[in-house]
Amino acid sequence: MTPPVPRRVSHTVPVNDSGFLDDAPNGTSFPVGTPAGRRARHRPSPAGAGFAVLVLALFIFGGWAWSARAHADDVAAYEALAEQVEEMDRSLTQLGHSEIPPCRKATEGRITRSYPATTGPQAGEVVGYLEPLGWTREIAVPPTVARLSRQVNGHDLTIDIMGGSLSQLPESLVAQSSASRIGCLGR
Repeated sequence: MTPPVPRRVSHTVPVNDSGFLDDAPNGTSFPVGTPAGRRARHRPSPAGAGFAVLVLALFIFGGWAWSARAHADDVAAYEALAEQVEEMDRSLTQLGHSEIPPCRKATEGRITRSYPATTGPQAGEVVGYLEPLGWTREIAVPPTVARLSRQVNGHDLTIDIMGGSLSQLPESLVAQSSASRIGCLGR
C-alpha cells in the first residue's frame, strides 16, 4: 500500500488537509472557547452614553423647532388669506362659509364661501374686488370661472370662484393656503 499523496491546497481558500483554517492574523491568539475572529464586547462608558443621549436630544429638539417654525409660517399665510376673505365678506354678500386651518383635516388651509342662487355679487365683481388687492388671474378650468393667486411669505394662496360665467352669480368661492407637511408634524 502506498501512502496518500498530499494534495496542493489553493492559497485563496482558507483550508488545509484537515479542514478550515482560522483567519486569525499571525501572532494573535484568542481565548479558549472564543471563535476566531470574534472580538470581546465592550460596554460603553457613562460619558459616551451621555454624549449619545445629548446628541439625540439635540436632533429631536432641532426637528421640533424646525416643524414649529414651519407651522408658524403656514398659519401666518393662512391668517393673511382669512383676513383677505373677511374683508371681502364685509364688502360683498355671502351666505354660508367654513374655515379649516392648516393641519386640521389636510396639510393646507381652506376657506369656503357659498353664495345664494338669487342674490349676491356676480363672479366678475368678486374678481374685480380682488385684483386691485394684489391677486393675479390665472387660467381657470371649468367649473372654475376664475382662479386668482398670490404669494405671502413664500406660501401660495389661491382663490377659485365656481359658477357658470363671470357675468353670473357664483356658486361658491374656495380660498386655499399651501402649507408644509413638516409643519404639520406633531399637530
